[in-house]
Amino acid sequence: MLSDLRKRKLTRYFRVYDVDDDGRIARPDFERVVENVRMLHGVGDNSTGHRALLAGYLRRWEALRASADADSDGGVDLDEWLAYWEAVLADEERYQAEVAQVTDQLFELFDSDADGGLDADEFCNFYGVHGLKSDLAREVFADLDLDGDGVVTREELMEMAQQFYRSDDPDAPGNRLFGPTG
Repeated sequence: MLSDLRKRKLTRYFRVYDVDDDGRIARPDFERVVENVRMLHGVGDNSTGHRALLAGYLRRWEALRASADADSDGGVDLDEWLAYWEAVLADEERYQAEVAQVTDQLFELFDSDADGGLDADEFCNFYGVHGLKSDLAREVFADLDLDGDGVVTREELMEMAQQFYRSDDPDAPGNRLFGPTG
């Protein structure tokens, strides 16, 4: 059973994926993020890189839909999302795979200088492709940069993800990974 805090955090995470803010996550939300990434990187819409990114995101969408779309309506509503995450969090192997996949994707797409860390601008790009504001990204980045060196490393991000998904400590900085929980 998800705690109230985890429900609030996962609801915020749902809103990040629900790019068009229609109360459900669907294929167009994933396509929109891919288009935003394409524009961010200045890649042609028919390029090999764009096609590979789109294929990867659509595989991720299909896996989510197959696991979470309980009513088979082609979208994932908040209740289905929360049930999905409750199942993921109950299965350690599935949880580790999910978090590793999201982390790897984040670094692959947004660590533009390939230095193994995300600086504030790179983190803002991550927020931006999901339609989130850069001032919020900079606030959250400051919370996630545990050692204050101006870079969020993969290790720091994994620690923040652990706090986000698993912690019931209301003061854990990782709670804000996807913005305020309200």
